[in-house]
Amino acid sequence: MSDIENVGRPVRVLTPEEIKEVELLSSYLTQDQIAGHLGIGVATFQRIVQRDAVVAIAYLRGKAKTIAQIANNMVMQALDGDFAAMKFFLQTRGGWNETVTQEHVSPDGSMSPKAGDGPVAIYALPDNGRGPVLLDPEPEPEPEPAPKAKRKPAAKRSAAKKKPAVKRSAPKRRDKK
Repeated sequence: MSDIENVGRPVRVLTPEEIKEVELLSSYLTQDQIAGHLGIGVATFQRIVQRDAVVAIAYLRGKAKTIAQIANNMVMQALDGDFAAMKFFLQTRGGWNETVTQEHVSPDGSMSPKAGDGPVAIYALPDNGRGPVLLDPEPEPEPEPAPKAKRKPAAKRSAAKKKPAVKRSAPKRRDKK
């Protein structure tokens, strides 16, 4: 053996007890949390999982067991009539999806609503981001503003009302002796 091979930290190997803990903890903890529990760094734990097939299998087996238990519970709820569980199962495992279609054509083939189509409400989003505002489909006309009083031409206004401009200068400074 040469001295180059003995440089650096020794390789961390998990004990059989620690491997059992990894399998148990992987069902509900992240790799960061498992590494913290074992008292090692995350990168070290990830290298151990990559290097040691026994640890990798224990980690994946622990995750798979919990997923299987939860999936079994969800399927049992769906079979017992829980609509939300049925819908979730069919969407994730059965390939179902919800498609919402919006009809933009009136029954007569035009794109304009008719009087018999029911009330029409127009929603507009305000700029303040507080949510939709219900607007009247046909706003009432605004009343015309009252006529403004006519002003006299500038030449006829009395000059007495104007104040003469006053020129102000800065106060003179006195030199103290």
